[in-house]
Amino acid sequence: MTIDKNKVKSFFNLSFYVRLAVILLIIILAVFLYHYGKQHNIYVDNRTIEIDGVEYKAIEWAEVSVDGRDAKEYYPRTRQEEVVQRQKHSIHILYEDEDFNQFEVDAEFTIPLNEKEIVLSLPALVAGLGEDKYLVEFVPMAQQLGIDTGAAAEDTEITEADMFGDMTMDF
Repeated sequence: MTIDKNKVKSFFNLSFYVRLAVILLIIILAVFLYHYGKQHNIYVDNRTIEIDGVEYKAIEWAEVSVDGRDAKEYYPRTRQEEVVQRQKHSIHILYEDEDFNQFEVDAEFTIPLNEKEIVLSLPALVAGLGEDKYLVEFVPMAQQLGIDTGAAAEDTEITEADMFGDMTMDF
């Protein structure tokens, strides 16, 4: 079996390389847009939390700014949502302790690519714990309590009589 060199040359011409370059450009653009355009919900939480048997008390008052946005005020038992893009973020915290002494904390953290929603614990961050301790996966309250929200809707079958009611007396 012999290979015709003219057919090989005609296959690897300029249009082949242009098509290959366009395909590679589209793949690179898709990866770039997925990585930098994906939105994440960060729930900044100021609640007393226990980590590894140590209790970290909620901060009495704090102003928190994520990625240089407008600062939001936090009091004990406060949770607010920030919608952000990209993986790497910065946070600036201005807070007061029980004696009304003011402190500032600046930190950077990275959200895992596969996480859409995370909870950032202010008391754990201010205490100087690592990123793996103050960033945790968001779990809805119903799931934490073991409440099954989807099973009841799946078990019931909707019939035509249920949708329109008893229409025998309407005429």
